[in-house]
Amino acid sequence: MFRCISPSGRWGLWLALVVVASPALVRAEDQLKRIAQRDQINLGYREDAPPFSFLDAKRQPVGYSLDFCRAMAERIKLETGKPNLRVRLVPVPADQLERVVASGGVDLMCAGTSDTAGRRARMAFSQPVFLSSVKFMVPAKARLSRASQLNGKTVAVLGRTTAEPAVKAYAEQAGLNLKVARVVSPEAALSQLQLGQAAAFARDEVLLLQQRAGQAQPDALELLPESISTEVIAIALPRDAGLQRVADQTMALMVRSGQAEALYAQWFVKPHAGAPKGLNLPLSPALKAEFDKLR
Repeated sequence: MFRCISPSGRWGLWLALVVVASPALVRAEDQLKRIAQRDQINLGYREDAPPFSFLDAKRQPVGYSLDFCRAMAERIKLETGKPNLRVRLVPVPADQLERVVASGGVDLMCAGTSDTAGRRARMAFSQPVFLSSVKFMVPAKARLSRASQLNGKTVAVLGRTTAEPAVKAYAEQAGLNLKVARVVSPEAALSQLQLGQAAAFARDEVLLLQQRAGQAQPDALELLPESISTEVIAIALPRDAGLQRVADQTMALMVRSGQAEALYAQWFVKPHAGAPKGLNLPLSPALKAEFDKLR
């Protein structure tokens, strides 16, 4: 289902910043021309990847990555000279993400998308919006305290996400025999944990924290301390010079204006629709260093 989003006052400040700080606009590239011709910007999102993008209680798409994309959409309107471009939100399943982005099915993919060398062969990425560690979530009743205790057990992963190769590489490096089982959704993974069909669920740490926070009994789930891998999370986009420029310039403006860090606090520290008690995850020194590169 497509949903139309109208510009609101929340984006007015960002649009003003873009107008004031923007250099002379240059000729649009192919993807920007296609956007102008169809009179529409397509923003991809995930329904189940909080706080990056998800559906709130009213079934409306919201999230940290979507907020970055909405700011980028405002700049696209300037680049194309079409301030009334429609903005449509397109739900994209995790296992279809690479195909949809690479084919130009969406102009920006606004989710917790990992920027990897393999994906860069088919698509492009913005500057980092988050740095995440893939970790294992386990039932507290299992009394597991370290990853080595998973040896010989089943680990659930979302199909066609970077967690799957990360788990396999970690298992080989650590000398563990892990059976990797693909699941279709985070809810399916949680069900496998509860039924004892899997001993752990491997996913980005912040997504695990978000899922844990949404449970009636959060303490029934724990994260093991080991980081399976560290990943850069960014806005994914088709390989196109003009669209890349828009993404990079918008990110720089948001960092310099303080909007990037304000968004981080809104979605990772303070309470919000997906985490009523907040995630209480402060901005990491590593992500601050990435933001500082854009100042």
